[in-house]
Amino acid sequence: MTVEDLGARPKRRRAETVERLLDAALETFAEVGFAAASVEDICRRGGFTRGAFYSSFRTKDELFGALFARETTRDLARAEQQLTGIEREADPVAAAVERCLSTFRADRTWVLVLTEYRLHAARHPEAAAALAEHAAELHTRLTELIGGAATRSGVRLTLPAGDLARIITALHDGSVISHLPGAGPLDDAEATALERTALVLLLRAAVSDPAPTD
Repeated sequence: MTVEDLGARPKRRRAETVERLLDAALETFAEVGFAAASVEDICRRGGFTRGAFYSSFRTKDELFGALFARETTRDLARAEQQLTGIEREADPVAAAVERCLSTFRADRTWVLVLTEYRLHAARHPEAAAALAEHAAELHTRLTELIGGAATRSGVRLTLPAGDLARIITALHDGSVISHLPGAGPLDDAEATALERTALVLLLRAAVSDPAPTD
């Protein structure tokens, strides 16, 4: 075993600890809410002591920032993978929606946790500032993803890619919230079908004739 291997061990252990803390935090926030969840609750679920928590994060809000980065990065990576080769589809718009719906369905727990944190941020200026910074970075990356997919597919957007990114995000988040258990008459399959229809209509309205080629 080399010196480098010995030096890498603490880094791997810390990374594993952080991942388990984030997993525990997501489950705890989804179960009892961000405000009600305590550091002790998160540590208990993850099998850690308070010391393990504070060796990685100063506050619960800082942990949420790391959770935001992880979950949104995962979602974007899934979407990017699913949009690969979209230009070869006969109907890129319908294909994009169908491919990405699996990602949208997978992140519903995260959407609920994020929505509750937004309410927390509305009452706490420091949390609001941090959330705005995280959201701005996500918006930039989502805008680039949409713009790249449009370019590869040879279509022109009728509105800026950044505006379309905001509309898609709002539509998805609203769909999740409006179809919580007991919040409406639709079951999960019906809610997914409705979201599919809304996204297809939105994207068809957002693209015009194929971009001219040189």
